Amino acid sequence: MTENARLQTIKRWFGRENEKNLLNADAFTRLYEETHLIVFRYLYGLSGGPLEEAEDLTAETYTRAWKTCQHINSDQQATLGWLLRIARNLAIDLSRRRKVRNTDEGAAVELLADPDLTPEMDIITREQITILWHMLDTLSEEVREILVLRYILGWQVKQISQYLGINENNVSVTIHRTLKSLQRDWPQSQEKDYE
Repeated sequence: MTENARLQTIKRWFGRENEKNLLNADAFTRLYEETHLIVFRYLYGLSGGPLEEAEDLTAETYTRAWKTCQHINSDQQATLGWLLRIARNLAIDLSRRRKVRNTDEGAAVELLADPDLTPEMDIITREQITILWHMLDTLSEEVREILVLRYILGWQVKQISQYLGINENNVSVTIHRTLKSLQRDWPQSQEKDYE
């Protein structure tokens, strides 16, 4: 093979490789656009904030996903599950690094508070959101993840069961017991003050 023929072969090979990368980039861009809010909400729910930390974890999730983008396929649910697994591992790593969860109550309150409330109701709502975040911090990571999947991402019990690899009944019972426990432990003085 002559030098010119080798050069042509290399150019063709690199041309195909670049073509593949462009197709992967388009698919990855579509994936990001369709799923980044879901991944962000999931991470924010797991970590409890601050907002910037959840944004950083979301960015790192997609960075790691890009490095192994051969896992992207036409099954949207499987790909989303794969992304959430990356996100979950990053959240666990973060939790291990900081050992104690520090919630950014200000960001949580700002995200959840209704701007149309009267000043009195706004103060009450902000206090209740702060109490709720403190109560959620007392939950185990597994229980908190189930609640995040159910109430922040809006997943059905069957989807949660399949994703976490646990029985549907266990998911339902965990949700029910946790909600009852949170309701029971809600500060009684708060309810009396606001009625």
